[in-house]
Amino acid sequence: MTVTTVTSIYLLAALAGSLLPANQSWQQPEHGIQLFVETNGLHTGIIMPLQSDAHDWTNLIRPEHLADPTQYGSHILVGWGHAGVYRNAQHWRDLRFADAASAIIGSDSVLLHVYHLKYPQPYPHYRRSIEVTEAEYRKIVAAIQKRFVLDDKGNPTPSPGYGDDDLFYEASGHYNAFHTCNNWTNEVLANAGIRAGLWTPFSGGVMRWFPEPQENTD
Repeated sequence: MTVTTVTSIYLLAALAGSLLPANQSWQQPEHGIQLFVETNGLHTGIIMPLQSDAHDWTNLIRPEHLADPTQYGSHILVGWGHAGVYRNAQHWRDLRFADAASAIIGSDSVLLHVYHLKYPQPYPHYRRSIEVTEAEYRKIVAAIQKRFVLDDKGNPTPSPGYGDDDLFYEASGHYNAFHTCNNWTNEVLANAGIRAGLWTPFSGGVMRWFPEPQENTD
């Protein structure tokens, strides 16, 4: 089987997986916890309030982790992925061959990426709003929490991100071509009972399940 054939099969499987739903009957609650799903075209992540009645992230993700604590936000954007790709490729154009090869073959070198945001709003193309129940949100939180690598005192290990408002944290898991950063985002949502694709290695496959915000025409 040639590389072209394998690549074609992979891309067709990715398309099919992104079109087929998990949790097809899921409905957003009328009154729930507002989250967002966001993409930069390469990676996806989930935006959550730092504090809510359902969960408080401030014991784990703290202002002093940031070089500039004034960047500490009202919300966090969390994604998981390959350490080399995350650190070196904020956008597709930055992707290096060595990092891409390691990501395809597979690696246990993974990170959580956390951005701090202040009162985010939906935005066309890259940020979609969803409402979830408290029970669904707690499942999302539990899935994300278990990826943090903690020291013997229960503290995470942060390191600098791209700017003043984001950080990387040491994480657990195995990254490969069949379990990408976008698969992870999708699985966190799907395993909480939220409608998502069956298999979504690319960001577009994640985002298609969440509607664009309606533009105000008034």
